[in-house]
Amino acid sequence: MKQIPINYIQIDDKIDSIRKIDEVAIGRYVEKYESGTSKAILVKRITKDKYILIDGKHRIEAKKKLEQRKIDCELFDGEDIYSKAVECNQEHGIPLTKEEEEKVILNFIDAGKSDEEIGKVFHLARRTINNKINSNQTLKKARVAKSKVPTINYFLDGEKQVNIAKDLRLSEGAISQRINNWLDEINDDYNTGSTKQEIIAQENEKGIKLTLKKLNEFIEEDCNKLIIGDCLKEIPKLDNEIIDCLIIDPPYGMNYQSNHRKEKYNKISNDNKKAFILLDSSLKLVKEKMKRNSHIYIFTSWKVIDKVKPIIEKYFKLKNCLVWNKNNWSMGDLEGNYAEKYELILFATLGKKKLYCDKRPLNVLDFARTNNEEHPTQKPVELLKEFIKNSTKENELVVDYFAGSGSTLIAAKELNRRWLGIEIKK
Repeated sequence: MKQIPINYIQIDDKIDSIRKIDEVAIGRYVEKYESGTSKAILVKRITKDKYILIDGKHRIEAKKKLEQRKIDCELFDGEDIYSKAVECNQEHGIPLTKEEEEKVILNFIDAGKSDEEIGKVFHLARRTINNKINSNQTLKKARVAKSKVPTINYFLDGEKQVNIAKDLRLSEGAISQRINNWLDEINDDYNTGSTKQEIIAQENEKGIKLTLKKLNEFIEEDCNKLIIGDCLKEIPKLDNEIIDCLIIDPPYGMNYQSNHRKEKYNKISNDNKKAFILLDSSLKLVKEKMKRNSHIYIFTSWKVIDKVKPIIEKYFKLKNCLVWNKNNWSMGDLEGNYAEKYELILFATLGKKKLYCDKRPLNVLDFARTNNEEHPTQKPVELLKEFIKNSTKENELVVDYFAGSGSTLIAAKELNRRWLGIEIKK
């Protein structure tokens, strides 16, 4: 609540036309101000010296008659000021004339409001609004002309086409044609390069209540492929909220070089301090690509867990440290150190997704290492299958943006999951 100079308050033409000025009403408000009983008006703040009036034009006129320059205001923080203005008028208990009501409903139809949305503003049932429109030729013609938006919104709300046809007084064939044309339009947009976020924004501007969840029902993500490229450049190209499970085996950041054959392997690329920057940057990018309830598995080593753990915790909830018992041990200091036969996997979540296991899985997993001569750090497919089975259902999406030899992608494919990999080298 604050006092605002009256000359800061502007009156929108559409809101002004809801109800005509009534001199008797102005007189009543003059008396209320003189007795100190009138309530504040409602405004929307645009800038520090510009406000749009939502409710209270008779009170402003009363203040002018009393030659007062300021008025008590309540600030509205919503977006739909016209609907709020109509709703406030209803709450005053003063009915609109037929002409005023027709103009208000025409404005709502023009804005693409459904009968249900209009009904909420008028505090009336959807069926009542529907009858009002269908019994008024002007309103009925306007809605037919604007029928695409309410048709699609009804469709998105799950309404049957036969009921949409009855409400809009159109044939079922016409409704079906509108829906199919719209589905073709959004698919064409997607296939010609528009992102899902761009499509949603474009449809929302038209008044169509399209969400990502609904759009994913109509357009499947472009999956089941390996992308060759830098993950920091490729991750942003993915649609938001599509990943059910992320499994990555990033560089550990310790200049690892395998000695499991006579000729040494080359050192792993970027396996130095830059690895931690890469992990941080990639997790920051991929977070918005994860579904609101999803799982993350990240391979690491005990030697760097103190650096990796806080990076993961910046973006996800760390739930457990899993131990992969490789049933084999590494080379190294054969006389002065214990042989290493395990690796660590940090298990994290976004949201509260549960595991899909019949009984609670253990955090020690026994799977033999692959002994792949070409890829010294390859993870066994059966181990990765264990994670995928525990964290996803069929047709859900598994992503690995350090795809390497592709073990995660093979595991996902064999389990009938959708999969997507990113790898910087062929």
